[in-house]
Amino acid sequence: MSNLLRDVRFGARMFRKNPWFTCAAVTVLALGIGANTAIFSLVNAFLLKPLVIRNPAELVGCYSRDTVKATYRGFSYPDYAELRTNDSANGSAFSSLMAHDMAMVGLSEGDTTRRVFADIVSANYFTTFGVPLFQGRSFTPEEERPASAIPVVIVSYSYWKKTGADPQLLGKGVRINNRIYTVVGIAPAGFTGTTAMISPELYLPLGVYEMAINDFEGVGRALAARSSRDLILVGRLRPGVSQSFLLALAGGVAGLAVAYWSTSALVRSMARLAPIDLVYAAGPDARVLFATIGFCVLSTILFGLGPACSPDGTCSRA
Repeated sequence: MSNLLRDVRFGARMFRKNPWFTCAAVTVLALGIGANTAIFSLVNAFLLKPLVIRNPAELVGCYSRDTVKATYRGFSYPDYAELRTNDSANGSAFSSLMAHDMAMVGLSEGDTTRRVFADIVSANYFTTFGVPLFQGRSFTPEEERPASAIPVVIVSYSYWKKTGADPQLLGKGVRINNRIYTVVGIAPAGFTGTTAMISPELYLPLGVYEMAINDFEGVGRALAARSSRDLILVGRLRPGVSQSFLLALAGGVAGLAVAYWSTSALVRSMARLAPIDLVYAAGPDARVLFATIGFCVLSTILFGLGPACSPDGTCSRA
């Protein structure tokens, strides 16, 4: 112990004798430690920290494709309603399919108004994520209906804490875009929606879309219009339907299309070079079709279930 104290006193004397070296060393260490801590804190928040969502691996994003501009786009509410109804009736890929769209709104607090993020969501938003509300209830189908204009809001847990954690907040009003909205729920602690760190402070039903949406070009859009493709869809896969299965199925379909096109192109090029007429029907062969389906199923088993199986023959699911 005495040796340690002697070394500390010696180091302190050396620091006093070389103040510029001491400042430079401390500055370099502080910058290095601080920068690395900040970077890895962000990496942990964005990539490693688990989201407050039940089985996030079952959630997938859905997009439509514009065949004219060859770009991906969102969905209109009529398209979303048809997809949700047909998917529920036919028992296909999703157990739940929700829609949402982010917006900037003006939230009045006393004499000031500040711009905050709001998520305009369908009634099954929180059930699709599998998270119960901290207090209150979710939105109803009537509140989701386009142009219903029922002014209700669910606030985030962080907003509730910042505004004093009022235990009697439910039923009270908040002023959004100069209109009074009734608070019907409080989101769970740590829930940030579809983003890892940036959480909407407010959740509004789709029925108030026209009242809340902020188009920076100043052009209003009707939610019920089929041409208004602003909604982002997120679906929860049904039990037994994995992303590996969907990828394998998509790969099989794409493989058939490539085989169909390449075979036709090869036959046409041979016909131009051959001195005799070639007669070939380029339609899909049933045997090839079933063989492709078999390979899809096999690849699903190998690449979807294989990594989850342990050497003792048991399979686990995260």
